[in-house]
Amino acid sequence: MAPTLNPKNWVAIGAASALSLGVLAGGAATAANAIPLFTGTGDRAGATDVKGNGTGGADVTFGVSSDSIVTPSPASTMTPSPVSTQSPVSPVSAQTPPSPVSVQTPASPVSVQSPASAPAPAPAAPAPAPAPQADSPASPASPASPASVGSVGSAGSAD
Repeated sequence: MAPTLNPKNWVAIGAASALSLGVLAGGAATAANAIPLFTGTGDRAGATDVKGNGTGGADVTFGVSSDSIVTPSPASTMTPSPVSTQSPVSPVSAQTPPSPVSVQTPASPVSVQSPASAPAPAPAAPAPAPAPQADSPASPASPASPASVGSVGSAGSAD
């Protein structure tokens, strides 16, 4: 019989699952990094040519020229907005009078029993079968079909 799974077992199962998923993802990342990528022209992607003078240093110059340097304008003085006054209270609405009670409608008259309907007519007799034609030969009897091999229970069944 299988052991019962208590919360400690579920924690262990969850930790093992997370660990194995991490190992699997790490292996996939390692495999993906080992595969070189090439562009459509056959060049290796990410590969660049480094040109230098061989001394291990490079002359790098940065120049900035711009006419769009912004100088801050003096801070504007804040003028406080006027304090709003309390609006007057609107007067209470007049009470509407209650609506009059509606009058009871009289009861509708009792309907009269309808007379019994006549019985439905009997269905028409079917049309007679056409008479056989004299010039038509009789069809030959069809041969008996052999018993089916695949159906075991149908050989002697009376379904």
